[in-house]
Amino acid sequence: MAKEKKQRDNYKIILYNETTLHETTSFRVNMLNIVAYAGVLIIVIALLTALLFVYTPLNSLLPRKDDEKMKWALTDNAMRMDSISRVLTQREEYFAKIKNIMDGRNFEEYDVKEDTTTIERQHADFTKSKHDSIVRTLIEEETQQTLALINASGKEKYKKHNFFMPVHGALTSKFNPEKKHLGIDIAGKEDEPILATLSGTVILATWTIETGNIIQIQHDDNLISIYKHNSVLLKKVGDKVQAGDPIAIIGNSGEFTSGTHLHFEIWHDGVPVNPEDYIIFPQ
Repeated sequence: MAKEKKQRDNYKIILYNETTLHETTSFRVNMLNIVAYAGVLIIVIALLTALLFVYTPLNSLLPRKDDEKMKWALTDNAMRMDSISRVLTQREEYFAKIKNIMDGRNFEEYDVKEDTTTIERQHADFTKSKHDSIVRTLIEEETQQTLALINASGKEKYKKHNFFMPVHGALTSKFNPEKKHLGIDIAGKEDEPILATLSGTVILATWTIETGNIIQIQHDDNLISIYKHNSVLLKKVGDKVQAGDPIAIIGNSGEFTSGTHLHFEIWHDGVPVNPEDYIIFPQ
């Protein structure tokens, strides 16, 4: 009873003027009123806080269930980007090697160059022996025999193909892989059209410093024909051509040339073969 009476007791809060000490304001309260006012104040503060988090940028600070999914999605995307980057790097290296082949550079240039100090140390530690010379000779002979077998089988396999003469002119330089000349040179008149030797699809049509305007065609049976030093290219990558279609104009473009001519190559399964084995050139 005493506790209930205390809760119902009224209290008077008086405000005085500090200078004159006169009473300015007063109001009566009890414990129930204080609790009620405090409750209302807490509710108002809670509502204002909720409104701030709902309708202002502060809502980004609230924890969400989607955050974990977002983290997993970002991680997955990062892994995918890394995989794509590796694939693109491999493709760039692959096309760079093809471009080097098209430019007529030596095969030794494709290998990764070792550190100079490592090479010097190797030369300092090792010297050639008779055994090395014998092994090197056997390897060279085996390579020549392999190329001969490829050419021989090619002659039989590709009899069904009618290879067109790519350009009318005189044969000025023959196929000589030992000297890194992987095709033949045909001298012709200016503005002479270059013809597709077989039907196929253009897979390269570009310009290089060494060989000028170059065009490359993919044929059936994994055959590729290459035409270099052109003055003008008449086809672009993706074009379908028939045997005998004009694909370029003979020229003298690029650093590795000394006159108007066509450098013509035929490749089979990634190996250069002698075009004279498939095309009859006038003597």
